[in-house]
Amino acid sequence: MKYRVFLSAFFLFLLPGLAKAEYRVFLLKISKRAPAAAEAPTPGTPPTTQDYRLVESTLDHVQYRYYNQVAPDEEVTYIDTWRCYGRTGDFKPHCPNPKGQIPSEDSPAS
Repeated sequence: MKYRVFLSAFFLFLLPGLAKAEYRVFLLKISKRAPAAAEAPTPGTPPTTQDYRLVESTLDHVQYRYYNQVAPDEEVTYIDTWRCYGRTGDFKPHCPNPKGQIPSEDSPAS
């Protein structure tokens, strides 16, 4: 009987305190979609630069569109991901990418 009470107390009160949290961070590229063939620039004209932004999020490229405002003519592309340990509460910043620096705005991964 003693052991049953001890084991019940252990599993109900002590074990959850030992649990560790982790989450995944995604690096997403949000860019304007390329114009359709009918709207493409004429040959010989220089191509226009693509407008894009890089976003770190705990949502992947599919979920991000549903929870954040993304224009219909924008596409969300997955670039990189990494795992972080700990909690995300109290608006804590995401952990840095352990693979190195985030690609610069000048040369994002495609």
